[in-house]
Amino acid sequence: MAGIYIHIPFCRQACRYCDFYFTVSLQYLDGYVSSLIKEIGERNDSAVGRDTTTLYFGGGTPSVLTEKQMGMILEAIQKCY
Repeated sequence: MAGIYIHIPFCRQACRYCDFYFTVSLQYLDGYVSSLIKEIGERNDSAVGRDTTTLYFGGGTPSVLTEKQMGMILEAIQKCY
């Protein structure tokens, strides 16, 4: 049994208590999503033979993703895992 953790390091504002890496600049969000999708495709061999049962989005504020960006990430995960 395996799980997938997707780190979204973008936030609308900084929280003093946060220990995750994050940035409040959204200018690289599109590039990050593209790179993330590429990495999902490159790492799918690591899950061969294992059931992936959990998908967790965390890090900064995953809700900064647009519906389209979230859909693209989920589609890549579904395709590869």
